[in-house]
Amino acid sequence: MEENLRWYKEKKLDRLCEVLLDKGYLIHRVFSVKNAQEKILSLLNREQTVALGDSWELMNDEFISKLREFKFYNRFGEDSEKVKRESLLAEMAIIEGEFITKDGQILVVGDYNTSSALFGAENIIVLISENKIVKDLNSGFEKIAEHEKYYKMRAEKLQNKNDGLSIGIIENGRKFSKRISLVITTEDTGI
Repeated sequence: MEENLRWYKEKKLDRLCEVLLDKGYLIHRVFSVKNAQEKILSLLNREQTVALGDSWELMNDEFISKLREFKFYNRFGEDSEKVKRESLLAEMAIIEGEFITKDGQILVVGDYNTSSALFGAENIIVLISENKIVKDLNSGFEKIAEHEKYYKMRAEKLQNKNDGLSIGIIENGRKFSKRISLVITTEDTGI
């Protein structure tokens, strides 16, 4: 990455991280998606169950293979609907944030596992990147609407059976102390 662009992205993330720390999130900054995957794995506990929400960045064979070393609800095999339902009780949930506002609100789009992770899991790990920063919630909703075909195509490829889009908002990390960890990459993710 060109040095000037990387510097700009890092400064943008510095400002956002100040806001996020004030909102009670645990922050882990990394450069690349590969670094993010390694960081996420380091945050997992082998004694706790783990579920994975919708995320193109984390749906590769290598990462899934490493998740299988944990008590992973593997929804990519047979009877995926049953596994998805069971995974609603996972102790740790890994999800990808679609957008994050400058004041620290995170928008997630996905199947019921992604949305329900916000309510059920004891600990949540959210992957987000610098290119996902938007001005406010309205800007985030506009971007989601712009990319609705992408989200529907992703849902179809991941064999999610819900109609329409499930959208969740994480307001802040204060309500449940040290429950939500953000792994933030400088490298762009998603659309």
